[in-house]
Amino acid sequence: MIVINRQVLVNAFVPAHELEVPDRFAGRRKQVLELSDCLYAHGATPLIYGDRGLGKSSLALQLQLIAMGNAELLTKLGVTDRVLPPDKRFLTFFVTCTDSTRNFADLLQSLVNHAESVEHVDTSAGATKLIDRTTRKRVTFKLFEAESTKKYAAESGRLSFKDLNLEEKLVRLCELLTDTYGMPVLFIIDELDRMKDTAGLASFLKAVSSEALKFVLVGIASNVAELLTDHQSIERRLRPVLVPVMEEAELEQIVIKAQSYLNAEGIPLAFSMRAIARLADVSSGYPWFVHVLGQECLIVAESKSRTLVQYNDVDRAIRGLARNESAQQLSDMYQAAVRDSEPREKTLRAFALWNHSDIPTRDVYKLLSEELGTQAGSTHRSQLCKAEFGGILFVPPFQKRGLVRFRNEMFKAYVRMRPSIYSGVDSAVKEAYLKRHWRQEREFDEYSGR
Repeated sequence: MIVINRQVLVNAFVPAHELEVPDRFAGRRKQVLELSDCLYAHGATPLIYGDRGLGKSSLALQLQLIAMGNAELLTKLGVTDRVLPPDKRFLTFFVTCTDSTRNFADLLQSLVNHAESVEHVDTSAGATKLIDRTTRKRVTFKLFEAESTKKYAAESGRLSFKDLNLEEKLVRLCELLTDTYGMPVLFIIDELDRMKDTAGLASFLKAVSSEALKFVLVGIASNVAELLTDHQSIERRLRPVLVPVMEEAELEQIVIKAQSYLNAEGIPLAFSMRAIARLADVSSGYPWFVHVLGQECLIVAESKSRTLVQYNDVDRAIRGLARNESAQQLSDMYQAAVRDSEPREKTLRAFALWNHSDIPTRDVYKLLSEELGTQAGSTHRSQLCKAEFGGILFVPPFQKRGLVRFRNEMFKAYVRMRPSIYSGVDSAVKEAYLKRHWRQEREFDEYSGR
């Protein structure tokens, strides 16, 4: 009997954490190349943005490793020419905004705290590696003499007694870091969307970004304006890098890499090709769903002493998604939207089946009334736009009527995937959608003479 290491099993997929190990990072070749080029561009400020659940933070962590000189991912991608030479590598700090990061001043204080918290870790060679004491993350792989870090700590301490505002203090600290260690400084600012007010940030970045000081911004948004209040002051310096939904082949790579990780750790669990394809298909381009469902599949297979995850295991994981702890927030949103109304659930699922982000209400209303017998589609749509029901839909500002969008595209994918509260609603809406789509295709063929 094979004894399975539980810690290894439950970490083959990581829905609750970013992927830091390059060997397990899948896809995103285009974005990795764009970001690695930005490290060479003087004054450029990369902005990583996109919907929830698409792996922006994992991508940012890979950029952190690349900036510190780690060549593993770039080598795997076959672009070793982009590996930073020793004299171009950065002292890199990964700063995550929280609910307490309300404005630019709060962010500046956090950046200062990270810059002040450099300390050394002794190595067997007698030299030191730097870490960020506030997060215990590595700042650089390069080895330094311990004396350098002691000198920096002493000098940065003296700055605290000088009459400097936060902006001046951060700049002086970064200059001191560069003078002490002979390396430029990079701040990766994650979850920028948590800041209630970003006023002042863009102007600051424009003023201080240089060859020796660089910033990377990461956040949930559909466009730059959603992340930066005064983005026009930095428009020419910004390098927007959109993180789109993943291709199915990229999603399949996540499963294959998780499987390889297990096998390397002595756990002979694997996914059938049909199970891998099913996971990639149902996840609608969102890697987070691959991690949530894949993790559940492994746990179930192991509990039944099976070494192969089958197609039906994926379907069972999908049916259990409403009870999955990792997806609890999405489940709560669904419950708040549907409540005690079967017609509203039909309306919600009919909107979710539309493939594009801009959803024409007229077409959905026709689907509801003609195929599903639900006549009050506009009423339920209006309710789904209200905060009382979670405000999951909204009318785009440029379109006063006729179109709606999901406020959270990841939730839209979740709606399509999970079972309905009212029995048969999910299958009825899917059948109606397919029937109407087939009818429209036939009418088009007849009209065009095909």
